[in-house]
Amino acid sequence: MKKYMLSLLLAVAMAECCICKCGEPVKISVFSGTVERVAKAKGVSLSESAALLAEAGVIGFDSSYKDPKLPELVKIGLKPINFYGWPKFLGPDGGAKDSDEFVAAAVKYGVPRIMVIPDEFPKDGDQEADYVRISEGLRRLVAKASAAGIAVTVEDYGGTGNPCSYTKYLKRFLTDIPELGFALDSGNLYYAGRGEDILDMARFAEGRIRHVHLKDQTKEDNRKYATLGTGAVPNEAVVRHMHKSGYGGWYTLENLVGDDILADVRRQVGVVRSWCK
Repeated sequence: MKKYMLSLLLAVAMAECCICKCGEPVKISVFSGTVERVAKAKGVSLSESAALLAEAGVIGFDSSYKDPKLPELVKIGLKPINFYGWPKFLGPDGGAKDSDEFVAAAVKYGVPRIMVIPDEFPKDGDQEADYVRISEGLRRLVAKASAAGIAVTVEDYGGTGNPCSYTKYLKRFLTDIPELGFALDSGNLYYAGRGEDILDMARFAEGRIRHVHLKDQTKEDNRKYATLGTGAVPNEAVVRHMHKSGYGGWYTLENLVGDDILADVRRQVGVVRSWCK
């Protein structure tokens, strides 16, 4: 274990040094599921997987705040940089219990930001009334998190029953809750299939983007993933826009493809760095 932790620390230091020499720092993370997938594919432990990912240029990870492996994941050397979760704002308590647990997990593990995925709109429901209830619950969560020094974001979400799959509701959330940040997901509006423009959403949220998730999907099928920069999603334009605007936050590689996931991580890291030059 000590051997791999030393290897991981060295790899992270080398990655950070290399990144800084390329211009502005480029901080890259993956989801905790990617750490597990690499471990399984290579037949190694999570710590060994983390060391391999660090060598590829990854220095952080995103995770559900309910991931049962969190106590182990936070010890592998990669930084926990973002938690996500689904508080039930339309539930009987307005999401109070979920919100308390969400914020408590971020405090416990020292995670600086949390990403909220709100309730789906009930079928045949009153979307306006449901939006108001969700917004009220989200506002209360933001107040709790802010008091603990934690930033809260919503992302453009791909599930078509979710308010965050519509730019009109995303813009309302950001307008109605000034303390709320935006987590830009490059591929989710394309995934939702309504023809809405992620670059327009990025311009609307200028100065409030706290996190970026990168994914790509094919031109033929908006639900089929492609390796970054080869599909229909304007990832290069998104990253170049963010870099030019002075964004210094994290880029999370969300969807890795192919038989060799680690090789695709290396490739995608290189692509993101090249766009940030």
